[in-house]
Amino acid sequence: MGNASSGGADRLACVALSHVIQCEYNDFDAAQTALNIEEADQEVYDRLFTLFDKTGAGKVDYLELVVGLAPLIPGTLNDRLLLGFQLVDEDGKGWVDKSEMLFCFRSMSRCCGFLSDPEMSLSTIEELVSSLFVAHQAGESLEESFEYGDNMTAVSEHPLFEKWLRAKDDELVINSSKFAQGGGSVKSAGSGETKEGE
Repeated sequence: MGNASSGGADRLACVALSHVIQCEYNDFDAAQTALNIEEADQEVYDRLFTLFDKTGAGKVDYLELVVGLAPLIPGTLNDRLLLGFQLVDEDGKGWVDKSEMLFCFRSMSRCCGFLSDPEMSLSTIEELVSSLFVAHQAGESLEESFEYGDNMTAVSEHPLFEKWLRAKDDELVINSSKFAQGGGSVKSAGSGETKEGE
């Protein structure tokens, strides 16, 4: 999903890094227009905006929305996860703390839930984050940080993350047809056959 032109993830990241705390719908709609988001994709994004609007006031937590949208960006699963981490790492330090990682996974999970895919429970997200931090810090300093740049495979291949991804009929959730229209791959449920995205 997303505009087929190159740099979609980079453009979303640039918009997100404007450090806007709340976004009103009019500003969100103007950003979609400025980024030349295709009309069909705008409909999905508009629906997600409405679902992230917790009070119905036409405003959303901007970071929560764009991190939630990260799985919709064309690219590999690791690229999508990396974008989510980069978005919450507003200082560009190359690492996230536990609360930032929790925020990232919760936002992505909510987005999946809004699109009728399984959500990861908060307790599972907490267990996943704790496990990733323990594994990441084995033999290293005990600082509460996770350097994400070279560790995306450790995240995407973690048993709890994989269990969530395959929670719907043994089909990859984040790589499902809803997410893979712009690239990536779709694993057909039950067949074990992988088809490349278009």
